[in-house]
Amino acid sequence: MRSISDISFCRALVLTTLFLGEYSVAVPAGCNRSNCKTPKIVIVGAGIAGIGAARKLLKQGFTDVQILEASSQPGGRIKSSLFGKSEVDDGPQFIHGATMKNPIFRLATEYGLLQEALNNSGTDWSVFTNTQKQLGPDFVEKLRSLSTFLHMQADLQIQNNTQLKSIWDVCEVGINELIKNWTDDSPTVRSQKLGWLNLVMKNESAVFAVQSLHDVSLQQISEREYFEGGDRYSPGFFPKLISSLKEDIPREKLLLEKPVKQIQWNGNFESYDGSTHPIRVVCEDGDSFLADHVIVTVSLGYLKGEAETMFHPTLPAEKLNAIKSLGFGTVNKVFLEYEVPFWENSQDWIGLLWENETPFSGLKPNIAEWWQRIYSFYMLNQARFGHMLLTWSSGREAEFMETLSEEEIASNITSLLRQFMGRPVPRPKHVFMSKWFSNPYIRGSYSHVSINSTGDMFDTLAEPLPQEKGDGHLSEKLQVLFAGEATQRRYHSTTHGALLSGWREADRLINHYSIFEGQQLQTKQVACGSHH
Repeated sequence: MRSISDISFCRALVLTTLFLGEYSVAVPAGCNRSNCKTPKIVIVGAGIAGIGAARKLLKQGFTDVQILEASSQPGGRIKSSLFGKSEVDDGPQFIHGATMKNPIFRLATEYGLLQEALNNSGTDWSVFTNTQKQLGPDFVEKLRSLSTFLHMQADLQIQNNTQLKSIWDVCEVGINELIKNWTDDSPTVRSQKLGWLNLVMKNESAVFAVQSLHDVSLQQISEREYFEGGDRYSPGFFPKLISSLKEDIPREKLLLEKPVKQIQWNGNFESYDGSTHPIRVVCEDGDSFLADHVIVTVSLGYLKGEAETMFHPTLPAEKLNAIKSLGFGTVNKVFLEYEVPFWENSQDWIGLLWENETPFSGLKPNIAEWWQRIYSFYMLNQARFGHMLLTWSSGREAEFMETLSEEEIASNITSLLRQFMGRPVPRPKHVFMSKWFSNPYIRGSYSHVSINSTGDMFDTLAEPLPQEKGDGHLSEKLQVLFAGEATQRRYHSTTHGALLSGWREADRLINHYSIFEGQQLQTKQVACGSHH
């Protein structure tokens, strides 16, 4: 005959999981974590991957979770700055995929953060050339149709030709197809069409945060997946989301200005209470944290500079190779605030078309004339932001611009606009620029499949350490886990990819302890069965 206590123990874990679902705790019911296995988990980085992982672990009953963030505020690449009459987004501003399948959109809806969604569908382009011509609206529409045709040609090449290596390779084929139909064009029209296609190349390079499309592997197209629903823009949304998610994390579990110097793993470190742990996380200030698991969510840019010394023992060769080979570039935003607008209210974009440029130039770095990298200006919502323009720059020029003063940027951009518009454009009263490359803890913007890498390398970067041996020893498995957008193969370079990666690593630990407790339960059930 089984005792009451035996029956309770044998059934309690199953019952707890069934009734509590998402909030169930991966330990036997009636067993507090003071006398059960209570894993110590350290999370390095409080971006959305780190915050997402911590929040999920805490909700599942893992109480010993500590986040270490190097900077003075959480969010990582999610950051806003006070500029003009409002806050502007240094980092991401669009929800890419306004559908409930997108976890970012789902959370935005859950927290009610989209009341101020602004229309981002404005497509009215005013295009000026460096010879001070404003192109007519009909011709601008023809130029924009070239972009559509080029994308269609690129898709066809991707489907039919496996010999091509970079995105530029497929663009080049498409551009040559277009040129075949320009036999009746005047030299000026031909120059303007080529100049427009080079503007498109600058835009695409900014989208991928690269110097040029020569740097981006064709695998970038096949590796990335996209949510339907289009883009949604709500000013200040992402920092609000971080604040909302952070509310579920006790304040003492998030330490700011706590940069990590080294992660020592596969060790045997003794705690003050006599317990031993395989990991010691050493901070720059000398503090150290012992752990059973560490989730590393730092950027790929940071890993490129620090991975060889950040981990002891050093990372496996294949992981170091993935870090070295995957692409991680820079794109920056430049906000320009004016006393009065010099543009018409009906305008959405100002495009800058250089008639002496062609897409075959390859967008090589031109630090001396960095302003030639700037290809367009977007008019921000006047009611929210006042009289403000936004432009972008990528590659080496963007990195160089971070070293310039506000005065230098304002002066050169004003000269650029006057050169194209042929009239006395006023100087902006203030300039603000994001500086992701020189941020010591980020060192760029986001990842891509470089010409020297493959999509498999995202998975390699995501693999936990030590690698699976199959012996099932709890203390050895899953010591160092990796999250962040560059570990999410299908959604890399996105905020939803970063969040999903944090959830993935939290689930990895949750499932790990569920299996472990399940094994304990089976052992106990055998014992229960012997008590007759």
